[in-house]
Amino acid sequence: MDSTFVRYAPSLLICSICKDYFTDPVTINCGHSFCTPCLCLLWEDAQHPTRCPVCRAVSPRMDLKSIISAEGQARAKKESVAKKLPRSARQVCWIHQALKNIFCPTDKSLLCLQCSHSPGHTTHIHCPVSQVAEHCREKLLMQMKSIWKNRQRNQRNINKEYNLLRVWQGFVNLRMVMIKAEYPKVYQYLHKEKQKHLESLAIEGKIIFHRLRRNVARMLQMGKLLKRIYEELKEMCLKADVHLLQDLGDIMKRSQLVQAHLPQPADPQLSEWTITGMSERLNNFRVYITFDDKMRNYRVPLFEDLRRLQCCPDHQDLPHSPASPQYKPSWAAQTFTSGKYYWEVDVGNSQNWIIGLCRESWTKRHDMLLNSEGIFLLLCVNVDDHCRLFSASPPLRHYIPRPQGLVGVFLDYEFGIVSFVNVAKSSLICNFLSCSFSFPLRPFICYGPK
Repeated sequence: MDSTFVRYAPSLLICSICKDYFTDPVTINCGHSFCTPCLCLLWEDAQHPTRCPVCRAVSPRMDLKSIISAEGQARAKKESVAKKLPRSARQVCWIHQALKNIFCPTDKSLLCLQCSHSPGHTTHIHCPVSQVAEHCREKLLMQMKSIWKNRQRNQRNINKEYNLLRVWQGFVNLRMVMIKAEYPKVYQYLHKEKQKHLESLAIEGKIIFHRLRRNVARMLQMGKLLKRIYEELKEMCLKADVHLLQDLGDIMKRSQLVQAHLPQPADPQLSEWTITGMSERLNNFRVYITFDDKMRNYRVPLFEDLRRLQCCPDHQDLPHSPASPQYKPSWAAQTFTSGKYYWEVDVGNSQNWIIGLCRESWTKRHDMLLNSEGIFLLLCVNVDDHCRLFSASPPLRHYIPRPQGLVGVFLDYEFGIVSFVNVAKSSLICNFLSCSFSFPLRPFICYGPK
């Protein structure tokens, strides 16, 4: 901004951070006002709690949705200050000695009233400088807020990728343990198939791991780029009217182009592999499960517990209703205390379901959660139009395709094994290994809303 203008402007119009005229002013709890961009950048890396830059009072972190806009008041004060400026500090036409307060968009020049009626400009459409500049600043502020929101969204995506990176290799290793445990149950001639399966799984897991790392690097670079453009937009807002109108186009195009290419978090999936002979072997232990109608009204909050786990912290306002009538589990009439059993459940195209076994005592309780002891479940839940598979307990996400149609459940009570298989693909979904059963187990299914 012109230093002459700042010298004549009252202190109420000056941001104490950038020492310049307010850009999109915001007033925080203690009553001090600052430029919104200045406060966003200052508090971006601040340690908790955030404090006022002037009086050091603790103030809640900036939320663009709750900004108190003072644009109208600031604009009126700015106009009154401009009128007090000496004649030398204002744009004056050297031919007519009149104030240049008219803008010609055709050649991006400032004109006085008489110049606007000259032969070279009579066919042009003219606008007051203050009106055009104010419109441009409003567009800049909208771009700045869009940049800031996308930068915050990009940071949330980075956090998600980091979380996935931390658990990915462990998940791949655990899946390899599961696969290794499955093959000794079938014929020895499948040794080559097992080796090929494990090698392919290791290669695929490594490829996805490197893809996640590249995605994180891209998001970090995007975060720096968004911050740099945000600062350029802030500087553009403070330029003199004529420079603002002449230089606006390039920064706006770059701002929109960058936001159009915001990296998105990955949703990796490992391939399904058919395990030869698995379905035939399991069918030797097939039983048919019937369900007790008297126990169908019992309700558990497993779906809500899983949704809350998946949605936090981005959706902390997600409603939680443990007694929702949409989720009605059904308990099998049979219980198992020894032996080997295999049964199949048809989930169809449902995107919200739970299948498995649990300690019989849970049929008399109403507080089963994902970390509860004595539950061995496979869960499918739809969050934000994405179906995800989990096992419990403890909760563990499985990065493989969602099964449709029949899902098989195998129990080996003496050896402490519970396995879930995709019947159509004859592939392993997941299994619980080295469990210890010393209590009756009862099969359990639950369907949520489609």
